[in-house]
Amino acid sequence: MPRFCYDSRGGTSQGGFSGDSGQGERCTYNEKEMTDLTDAELVTECLGGKMDCFAELVRRYQDPVYNLAYRMTSNASEAEDLAQEAFIRAFRKLRKYKPEYQFRNWVMTICANLTKNRFRSVVRKRNAEEAHLDLYSRHPDPMDPRRIALEEAITLLPRSLRVPLVLKHVEGMSYEEVSGVLGISLSAAKMRVKRARDELTALLGQTESAAKEKKS
Repeated sequence: MPRFCYDSRGGTSQGGFSGDSGQGERCTYNEKEMTDLTDAELVTECLGGKMDCFAELVRRYQDPVYNLAYRMTSNASEAEDLAQEAFIRAFRKLRKYKPEYQFRNWVMTICANLTKNRFRSVVRKRNAEEAHLDLYSRHPDPMDPRRIALEEAITLLPRSLRVPLVLKHVEGMSYEEVSGVLGISLSAAKMRVKRARDELTALLGQTESAAKEKKS
């Protein structure tokens, strides 16, 4: 996936993180020392003017943020834009970050909200259905018919069920984290994941039945 670069003057580019923008100072930590810092410590250092400390936060969480955006949009270019914007907004709102929350979940919530807003904009502009989600499209194995069947079944799930399924079973989030990222109740998060699994099982069962009928 692309590597993001934040410029405190308001722009992004690929190829790493740039904190040397004429504002603030560079971190005095070497790479190993920086990786030993907690998320909260990195945020504190960044707020103190050491802009490069945000690079470590980007490095830690750019993959899950990009993956979430991609699985919500099924569009690599749009996912890259959304992930970059999520980190930009996280940087600009850094003073609002509360250390008792995981930075990973905080920035993923920002990304999820940006993506949902993008969907609303697309629907209003084009009056079209939202993009489909495919859990395994980044690493497809065209020789494995089970993978193909799974991917096809997942695309048939409504987005309201696909996204919770991704967060729980691909990103490895707890139900509480799924609830927080999507802004829904804990019971709703559990219900949607269960419904997604049930519908996926039914869809795969129909596919297997159809395949057996063709062979007979």
